[in-house]
Amino acid sequence: MKKHIFIFFLLYSAVLMAQNTNLSSSETIELFKKYEEKSEYFNTKRELDSMKTYLEKLDALLPKIQDSSYYYRTDLIRGSVLTRSTKSDEAMKVLLKAAEFFKLQNDNTNYYRARYKIGICYYYASRRADAQRLMMEVYKNRQYISEDLSTGALANYGAADIENGMQTRNDSLFLNAIRIFEKTIKINKKNKNYTKVASNFSLLAEGYNQLEKRKIALQYLDSAIVYAQKSKSLAQKGFALIKKGHILTKNKQYKKAEVILNEAIKTYDMASDSPSLLYAYLEKKILYTSKKDYKAASLMGDSIFGLAVQNYDKRFAEGISEMEVKYKTAEKEREILEQRAKLAEKELALKEREYQIYGALGLALLFCILGYLFYNQQKLKNRQLVKETKLKDALKEIETQNKLQEQRLRISRDLHDNIGAQLSFIISSIDNLKYASKETSNEFKEKLSYISEFTSSTIDQLRDTIWAMNKDKISLTDLQSRTLAFIEKAKMAKQDVKFKFNNEVETEIEFTAIEGMNLFRVMQETINNSLKYADADLIAVDFSEINNQLVISLKDDGVGFEKETIQLGNGLYNMQKRMDEINADIDINSKLSEGTKITVKLHI
Repeated sequence: MKKHIFIFFLLYSAVLMAQNTNLSSSETIELFKKYEEKSEYFNTKRELDSMKTYLEKLDALLPKIQDSSYYYRTDLIRGSVLTRSTKSDEAMKVLLKAAEFFKLQNDNTNYYRARYKIGICYYYASRRADAQRLMMEVYKNRQYISEDLSTGALANYGAADIENGMQTRNDSLFLNAIRIFEKTIKINKKNKNYTKVASNFSLLAEGYNQLEKRKIALQYLDSAIVYAQKSKSLAQKGFALIKKGHILTKNKQYKKAEVILNEAIKTYDMASDSPSLLYAYLEKKILYTSKKDYKAASLMGDSIFGLAVQNYDKRFAEGISEMEVKYKTAEKEREILEQRAKLAEKELALKEREYQIYGALGLALLFCILGYLFYNQQKLKNRQLVKETKLKDALKEIETQNKLQEQRLRISRDLHDNIGAQLSFIISSIDNLKYASKETSNEFKEKLSYISEFTSSTIDQLRDTIWAMNKDKISLTDLQSRTLAFIEKAKMAKQDVKFKFNNEVETEIEFTAIEGMNLFRVMQETINNSLKYADADLIAVDFSEINNQLVISLKDDGVGFEKETIQLGNGLYNMQKRMDEINADIDINSKLSEGTKITVKLHI
């Protein structure tokens, strides 16, 4: 009886699966088009999470559509998701393959749609010339695509003109970009695409800003803010606010600039857009530096660095989430294999029943024996299938762990290549500005030098962070080597100061990435304080091991200070906070005219 109930359950499950598989083709295709349209809508809005959600829905529909072109249409969405995720190399492979397919199929609509996305990928990879070439190719073949897509291609061409003009200082490129955006604004207004209208107005304003027509630029930025609010696009509103704050800072309208930048920070905070929030903080630091509020600028620098680390952690967490999704996919595949095994048992049971009904009475016993033997053979095959499934699961788990490590390294490279390259470009641009005109005042050059030195310092902090995050463990030798490298840089900056380095630790000690980074930052801060304020002739760094504790001592023979008569500054407070985070003790001793000694103790 139980066996018959089990067979009925398997048969009922098979019927349900068949119904889902044989879903109406027209309904499935209509649903596919709806999801595809939603994906492109969120691509315009730059909402990556929503794009990923609809990409998963498209992938789920593919097995129900017997047309390979829908597979490559899904790959167009996949390419956009990879591009937005700064995985330009992977995106390019997917998009080029899709473009080749549509070219062979003479599907010009999707072919030039693919070419447009390849151009965007080139743009993200900072290959502006290739991006402009493809955007113009798409625009010239606009009879095959929607007006919205052709207008977007033209606008992207204009955006590249502005960037190229900023690098070469070619006013003709700015004028050409202005003509383009005036044209795209009219088209997008007609189509009520207010998100793109806001973007076009912001870029149009940047063209006039580069031509030193700031009053006109501010008017267009106000228009950009109005249309961004109309389309409820926080990203476009924040971008226009930052540009407006930048121009107001240049005009020395510092109060207005600060109000505008605070609103931009609030907007990006609401949008949970950490990279753009970092951009807003950088612009606010420039504001404080311009009005000579160096203390506020320094505090803003700490906020910028903290946000950069948070952004890095977030990207790393997203990489891990991606690996977890792949792992869950492997689990689903395993469940499918188990269902196939159950279906095989169901087929065997149905055959047995068929033999019993239609078999002759004389051959019934023989058929039952043969069925039983066949059943056992099938069970053996099923057991073998289950073993193979478990083996595949184990291999996929190993592969997932390897990909987690690759993801971590890729994010570190992205952080180094993207943010590091951008900061280096800022330094180069500042140096070019400093020597661009002989009439530039010394005060302006000093401001530029301060910004350049701060950016160089930020690059060094970024490299130190990448050094720590790329390691699961940091050895004492690694920490000492990093410290010695920093001391060598300090010697070049202060050649009249001598350094003494001593190591008496024989135990092999390893730290976590956070412990190693915090210890290094405390030593770095201590040496910097001695160089800046102590007027020391000798700085001694000593590593020792006492009672199962690593003891790091940093001592100078400078002017010293009285702890009772001063308040702890940001530097000393941050040192204490860092040591609290890793359960280490820090002791600060200083006397006037006798120097300062800072001792750190960490339990091994």
